[in-house]
Amino acid sequence: MKVVKKIIIATINIVIFIVSLTIPKSKKIILVGGWFGERFADNSKHFFISTFESKDKLTFDKVVWITRNTEIYNELRKNKFLVFKAWSFKSIWYHFRAKYHVIDQTLTDINPFFSIRSIRINLWHGFPLKNIGIFMKNNCVRKPQYGSRKWIIDKITSKGYWYDYYLLATSEFSANIIGNAFEVNRERIIISGYPRNYIALNEDSNLFIPQNEEIYRERIQAIINEGYKIIGFLPTFRDKRETMIFGTDNIKELEGFLDFCEESKLKIVGKFHFAGKNDKFGEFQTHEAFINLPSDADVYTFLNLFDVLITDYSSIYFDFLLWRKPIIFFPYDLEYYRDQDRGLIFDYEEYTPGPKVFNLDELKLILSSGIESLSSNYKTKYQKQANDLQDKIFGNVEELGIEHLVNKIKKI
Repeated sequence: MKVVKKIIIATINIVIFIVSLTIPKSKKIILVGGWFGERFADNSKHFFISTFESKDKLTFDKVVWITRNTEIYNELRKNKFLVFKAWSFKSIWYHFRAKYHVIDQTLTDINPFFSIRSIRINLWHGFPLKNIGIFMKNNCVRKPQYGSRKWIIDKITSKGYWYDYYLLATSEFSANIIGNAFEVNRERIIISGYPRNYIALNEDSNLFIPQNEEIYRERIQAIINEGYKIIGFLPTFRDKRETMIFGTDNIKELEGFLDFCEESKLKIVGKFHFAGKNDKFGEFQTHEAFINLPSDADVYTFLNLFDVLITDYSSIYFDFLLWRKPIIFFPYDLEYYRDQDRGLIFDYEEYTPGPKVFNLDELKLILSSGIESLSSNYKTKYQKQANDLQDKIFGNVEELGIEHLVNKIKKI
């Protein structure tokens, strides 16, 4: 069946390749999609908006978003963006016309069959702490050598030749890690900044925010105006078990902690990983000290509102380094996660600049001194480690904006 499937895909590719020869490609058209066509978030979203807002300066005539989601389609269209459903006639037309096809998750972010003869770029969605790609224990299949006969066969039997693409990384160190994870040769890796991090370097950026996220931003901003401090709680998903909020399923204990937060004028803003479909969080979500963002929301809409970040193994904390604010790590199941679940690429202690807590009593103790004291202690104990890690992963971020990235793409 695998052989038959590959023959079918190869045949479709040949037909589309022949048709594409009759439709000239344009370097002035760029096409973007994200997360299986079902989200408007992360690197693809910020790349799309930044490019759309600067398209004249970047010499693009058309910046096109591709989606499979009706709500996303309707909202972007209402806000005058160029957006099409993946299988619509206009989508297919722009797939043929666009020289550049950009994704950040997988090839079905757009309509991959029609990417033939385009430059295919994967922005990906973060520098990893946890295992990804070939680092995963259950991933024993390695790509054949680049340019070999097997590699060429795999390319022509992949949808739209997406087996062969360019990958974004944020530094030489990052390129080495991510390149190895996805077995992408160094010459096919673009070194530039992640588009989702542009706002960390330019807080005055007036980016488009979808309505459902704007509602939450306004709510959180109103709470800040009342004198509350905001703690972002962003755990990652587990592959083999559900995520426990703050390491416990004891609702009474959770509610007691949230009572403490409310008394201390702290609000917890939670956002649980989009891939964590089976996570259960109980009735405590209705507590006044807890705000649960929609699971498909773009967390980068809210990072600048956080005074502190709490996470476990999520790569979000690497990006939060750019905000120069405290990070608390809550790896309540570190041994399990490292040895039996997804696993880690790096030594946890070395790559996590911040205090570690393993239960709510320890977390409460750290927070009880106040956010100002926490921030001061963080700068004293962890800021150098955080700065060194930031430099290692992101390099000179101030030079890596949308113009830098687009210019790199255009030189391919």
